[in-house]
Amino acid sequence: MMPPQKIRKLIQDLSHPDAAKRRNAAEELAGGDERGIYPLIRALRDESPGVQDAAMRSLISIGGETVAYMVLPLLREDSFLRNTAIIMLRDIGPVSVPLLYPLLKDKDDDVRKFSIDLLMDIRFDVDPGQIVPMLRDPNANVRASAAKALGALDFREAIPMLVEVLDDEEWVCFSSLEALGVLGDEAAVGPIIGLLGSGSGTIRYAAIETLGRLGFPSAQHALEQHMLQAEDFEKTAALKSLLQIGIVPAVPGTLDLLLAMFSGGDWDERFIALRGFAGLKDPRAVKCVIDAGGSLEPSDPEWEDRLYMIRSSLREFATCEALVETLTDPSIRYRGRVIAIELIGDLRCAAAVPRLIKCIEVDVRDVRRASIRALADIRDEESKSALLDAVDDYDSHVRKAAVGALGKIADPEAFAPILGMLGTERYQDVLEEAMRALLEIDRDALVARMAGFDERLRLIADRCLQVSS
Repeated sequence: MMPPQKIRKLIQDLSHPDAAKRRNAAEELAGGDERGIYPLIRALRDESPGVQDAAMRSLISIGGETVAYMVLPLLREDSFLRNTAIIMLRDIGPVSVPLLYPLLKDKDDDVRKFSIDLLMDIRFDVDPGQIVPMLRDPNANVRASAAKALGALDFREAIPMLVEVLDDEEWVCFSSLEALGVLGDEAAVGPIIGLLGSGSGTIRYAAIETLGRLGFPSAQHALEQHMLQAEDFEKTAALKSLLQIGIVPAVPGTLDLLLAMFSGGDWDERFIALRGFAGLKDPRAVKCVIDAGGSLEPSDPEWEDRLYMIRSSLREFATCEALVETLTDPSIRYRGRVIAIELIGDLRCAAAVPRLIKCIEVDVRDVRRASIRALADIRDEESKSALLDAVDDYDSHVRKAAVGALGKIADPEAFAPILGMLGTERYQDVLEEAMRALLEIDRDALVARMAGFDERLRLIADRCLQVSS
């Protein structure tokens, strides 16, 4: 507890000519009691911003009902003091709540609005029922704040009243739609569908977005019909909402809209479009998605998530033919070609083997390695010769991929070439991969030859044997 004489000294210092002294006094009064509240409130009008800030923080630190009560009148002051009061009341928290209810009946429109906003921000120990009558307030801004607050406070009992104010002014309607979207009750779907016939484009757009946010299939027919007659943004918005609901509409032009959304939207919209592509299963979207995947940078912190979504979606609708076409398109970045090649392997596209063999000959290491792995997945007789040739490639990463692929195929013809490379290979990781491949192809034959290995190769072989046993 701070001694009374020190509190008196600090209060005196709030009037000191030196702003630094005043700021220090304001800061130290945070450890005082109610005697410092009024002097600190006066210090909020100090000419020094540092003193003002210190006074505000100390008042928040002291907190309690007395501070909240004495701060309330500042809601009627100039914008600086009003905003300062809002910050303090919000940070003081639930103790402010009972003092705000009477202000809901204040004659000042702004005071009523600030009170609603504060109740929404504080949230704890707030009775939303006190806010419901404000939906009929004579001021539109107050009604809009009330609608928004009821949604934020998750007051589902207000849904019928929020539906009623959908016929209110635009700004109130927007806030009511926002609240209904948060509350998520299917009873609101019908009234919101009614807004699709509004003369206001902004209202129609907001209604479409809310139907998507609600996610109820009962909105499907209305949104599909709206797509047929709407133009530009509304048509795209209706499509997006249908996809959020989980429905790919059978409406002409859907693919073109999805392609435009995917090409021109942010990643949130791209993820929605990917769901649409997967639902449509139209291979014409493959190139666009592959190209987007190729544009991703591994340095991007969201790279893995985005790449995962792209690959998962492509698995749903990509065809072997469409994927092979991307390999011959010079506009596709090499990372995009890698994605296409990996999917070709996943789909076991035998028709792609000749193109994959050609890809082993390109200059890009990642493309070459991906092609080798895909050939191992496909397991086509035509590819064996190319894989065996790659065992002697100049690039160690490609050699490693080649021996790994041959081990996966477990073709006896590969045993001798891989065994032969052991004596010349310099890199440990390639040797280990080669030894694992030999074990897969013919374990007994490898064990029989271990006596002729040098110490380094025997150690590698022993480790591989222990792991595989």
